[in-house]
This record gives sequence, C-alpha cells and structure tokens, in this order.
Amino acid sequence: MRYLLLLLLLTSWGFAAKVNEKLFSENNASKEIQRIRLEIADNVSIDPEIQNKISIQKLFLSKIETLATSSPKKEILSYKTSDKTTLTQKEFLEYFDSVALNLNKLSKYKYNVAVIHERLSSIKEHLKDLAPNEKGLILQAQLEYAYYKWKNIYNERNIKRYTKYLNMEKLPFIEAFKKTKIDIKALEKASIKQNKILQKLYQNKVYLELQLEKETILLVSKKKDEELNGDINGTKLLTQLDDKEKNWKYKFVSEELSKVNKEISKQIKKKNNILVLSQIKNLQDQDLENYIIVRGIMENFSNDLLPKDKAMFLLEQKMLEWIKYEYIGDFTAIWYDFNAWVSKGSEKFLKVIDTPLFYKNDQPVVLYDFLKMFLTIFLGFMLAKFYKHRVNAAQKRIGFIQKQSFKVVGNIGYYLIVIATFAISLSNIGLDLSSLSLVAGALSVGIGFGLQEVVGNFVSGIILMVERSVKIGDFVSIGNEVEGNIIDIRMRSVTVKTSANIDVVVPNSSLVQESFTNYTLEEPIRRLSIPFTVAYGISYEEVNEAIIGALKKSDLNYLRNNAEFENEVIMTGMDERGVNYTLFVFVKTYQTSARSGYFRLIYKTLNDHKFPIPAPRLDVNMNKEN
Repeated sequence: MRYLLLLLLLTSWGFAAKVNEKLFSENNASKEIQRIRLEIADNVSIDPEIQNKISIQKLFLSKIETLATSSPKKEILSYKTSDKTTLTQKEFLEYFDSVALNLNKLSKYKYNVAVIHERLSSIKEHLKDLAPNEKGLILQAQLEYAYYKWKNIYNERNIKRYTKYLNMEKLPFIEAFKKTKIDIKALEKASIKQNKILQKLYQNKVYLELQLEKETILLVSKKKDEELNGDINGTKLLTQLDDKEKNWKYKFVSEELSKVNKEISKQIKKKNNILVLSQIKNLQDQDLENYIIVRGIMENFSNDLLPKDKAMFLLEQKMLEWIKYEYIGDFTAIWYDFNAWVSKGSEKFLKVIDTPLFYKNDQPVVLYDFLKMFLTIFLGFMLAKFYKHRVNAAQKRIGFIQKQSFKVVGNIGYYLIVIATFAISLSNIGLDLSSLSLVAGALSVGIGFGLQEVVGNFVSGIILMVERSVKIGDFVSIGNEVEGNIIDIRMRSVTVKTSANIDVVVPNSSLVQESFTNYTLEEPIRRLSIPFTVAYGISYEEVNEAIIGALKKSDLNYLRNNAEFENEVIMTGMDERGVNYTLFVFVKTYQTSARSGYFRLIYKTLNDHKFPIPAPRLDVNMNKEN
C-alpha cells in the first residue's frame, strides 16, 4: 500500500502542469508568443465563458510581447552642478531632491520585486493543482506567470540602473555637500515665517475638528439609543451612515478639513527643506548635538505629512544619515546615535512612569510612586537583614554581653525597621497613614476570632525576650516530652535541640502559660545523682575512697577542686540486697547521656576492687502438704 501511494504521488507530480519557461526566455520568447497566438486563433467558440478566457489570454500575450520587445532604458544621467567653488542653498536642494527621487524609485522597484515574488509563487502553486485536461486554465496561468516574470525582469533591470547611479553619485554628492554655503540668518527668517503659516493652519485645523465633532454629535443624537449599542461617541455609527444621511454642513466641514490637512502637509515639506539645510550646516560644522535635536523636530513634523510625502521625508532622513556616516565617520556617528537613543528611551520611560494611573484624594498616583514603594520595601528589607547580620557579627566579637541580649536587640530592631519601611512605602502612593486606624480596627476583630493564637505567641515572644526566663544555650525540660538545649528564640516560637539531634519548635505561649524546667537559668552548673548498691560486708570508708579516687583519676568532665560544689558519695539506705549509695557530682553537661560515663566508672571501680555487686534475688519457700 505504501509503494502504491508513492507511485501515485510520482505519477501526479509527473503530469502536473508546469510554467512555460520559453515565454520569459529572451531568446525564445518571440517564437513562443507567435505559436501561442496561432493556437488561440484556432480556438473558436461561441460560449461566452470560453470567449472571456480567450480575451484574457490575448491580453496577457500582448502585455508579454510589449515587455519582451522593449529595449533597455538608458543609464540615469548624473545631476549637473555648477563648476563654481561654492553652491547656493537652492542648487544643493535641487541636487538633494534629485538624488532623493531616484532613491525613492529604487525603493519602489525593490518593493515591487518582493510583491511579484509572492505572486509568482502563488501562480506556480495554482498550476500544480490544475488537471491535465484543463488546458485553457493552464495556458492562462502560464501566460500570467510569464507576464509577472517579465515584470520582475523589468524591475531588476531598473534596480541595477538606479543602484549603479547612486554608487556613482556618492563622491559628487559629498563634494557638493562640502561646497554648499548655508546662510543661517536667511534660514532663521524663513523658519519663523513658515512657523507662523503652520501655526495658523493648525489653529484652523483644531477649529474644523471641533466643528466636525459638533456635527457628528448632532447626527448621532438623531438616532435612537438602541442603535448606538454602547457606542457613546457614535464613531461606529457614523461610518455606517450613507452620504444622503449626512447633512451639507458635515460634508462641507469634512472637505475643508481635508484641504487644510493637504495644505499642512505641503507647508511641512517647505519647513523640512529649511530643516534639511540646517542639518547640512550642522553636519558641515560636525555639530551632532544640534543635528540630533533638529532630527527630532523633523520627526515630530512628519506625523502630519500625507503618506506619499512621508515616504519622501523618510528617504531624505536616510540621505542625511548617509552623509553623517560618510563625512563624520562611523565611530563618532554611532556614539552620538547611541546617546540619542538612550536619551530618547529615558524620556519615553519617564513619560510612562509619570502618567497618572488613578487619583487619590484629588492627587494623581503615577507608576513612579509604585516604583518608589517597591524600591523602599526592597531597601527596607535589605537594611533590616543587614542590621540583624551586623548584630549577630557583634555577638561573636563581644564576649562579655550575653547572647540573649544580642538576639533581643536584633529581633526588635528588625521588626521596627520592617514596620517603618511599610509605613514609608504606603505614604509613597498617597495613602494617608491616619486612615490605617480603620485597618487596625478590622485587624483587632480578626485577631479576636482567628489570629489570637498567633498574636498570643508573638506577645509571648516579646515577654520571653524581655523577662529572659530562657536564653539561647539553656538546657530546659518542657513537659515530659521535650528536653534539650535552646538554640533559637523567635517572635513566635523557640527551637529546642534534643540529645537525639532533633529540632523541636515550641510555641512561645507554652513557655509563658505553663511551667517548665530550666536547668541553667541562673548558672550553668548542674548536680548529677548516680545511685549504686554494694553488698554487705564492705565499709563506707572503703567504698568512698575507691569511688572518689577513681573519679579524680578519670578524664570525665566535672567540677574539680571546688569548695562550693564538692563531689561526694553518701549512703542512702539498706535493703535486702545490700547497702545503697549515691554519687553526687557537679558538671556543666546537660544531656541525659551525661550519667552514662559515671555509671561505667562506678561499675569498673567496684569490679577492680572486688566489691560484690548484689544481684536481684527472689526467695521461694515451698511447703509440702501431707
């Protein structure tokens, strides 16, 4: 099946209609045109549809013959400037306009080539879709393709002509530019005069636009409200009105406005001629700063040009840019263009951020205010983090101040900076801070219902920091489940690291509202109690001497040679197994595993001295009954 489809595809491709290359071949076109003309003449029919197709074919054939037999145009002659050492402003403008017109023609020919290429591709695809028996349509498509192909050849020939002309004109044009003498005073007078003319025209334009808007409102007001369908200004409805529905006054104002727009475009062209000469003077003096300013003025004026005039204006701008790069140099021109681009971009950016988004208390709120707000929040948080970091760094340098004090100062300062940051950022967008009392009232209601535990923990954290009932490093026991060292105190909770190296987060309210044991509240020293039992027959003096002696020789970490905290062995009782003793030893270790080392020491000492360690004993008495 796959091979059959491939065979069908190849067959259809082989029988698909193709373009007739002989029709656009310079050597074979004439013979092929004569052959097709005879073929069309033999095709006689009374069917109107067929006669219409034959007429179209004859039309394309005659156009092809005209293009194929036309002789190539002569080369474009250069503009003849005077042999004088200087050129007047009028002479240079004529030369400038001549080159601009030829450049405009070159641009049109290039545009035509791009459009024709798309058309040729479309006709070629159409030919592939035609069946072999549709000979009339195939011939018509082939003729149409050949016609556009000859048009393309014609345009490409002209592109070569005008490109050659412009390349030849580069040096003479630059020389004419250098020889041109610009009269600045005359330009200033002409510019003032032209500005007055344009000012009157713009005033007239505004007046006519207002009159047109008035007539538009009157026309729309005559329509029923349901016909407007939300079109408040009636713009859509106005475009749907026939000429009969528009009154004579509306038509008159529209025509007058059109005339004024045409006159404005005409006067702007004259103004641009003055500005072009100003630009020539700027380039001669290599004054690129003024050049960029005048270029901006010309771009502003160009917005009111008619489309055909605007195309010419863009070409003039292109020519001025070319002179700039040729005369001043690429590097300098690029540098000034870059600065102008940055300046223009910054102006647009400032205009955007200074545009009002909405009004608050009759004051405009702009995008710049929001940027200031976000920047203030960002800098505020950075400052708060930096402050906390510096406080923590100071804690490592200053040893005589407790770690807890640094933690309190760091946390309170951090939150104060954050609160101040939010207050300042809200004032940036025009929010009255006095109105926050309403927000505070709403928050108090929310706290009463759903946030009381969170706020309770927050307040408890402040109490713990101020009261200092716990500090970082304290060994605490909370309830019967959590026992370990406090490693962090936050505004909402404390973190306890247990002997199993597990971090337990405990809410601050638990330490304020419930009792807990702090083994190191006042001082870090803790007494360990190590109970053990020795069998009867060993005196207290022997046991005390053996245990205390072994303790002194050991490398266990406990308080040695301290009169206030003296380690000792005491006798705590006697029972059926033996004599009970307890070793009291003072240490600075708070883990529950601290007792393990002392139990091992006692067990080894008793074995080394052959002191019997009583084992649990159970006496069973059995009575035998007869």
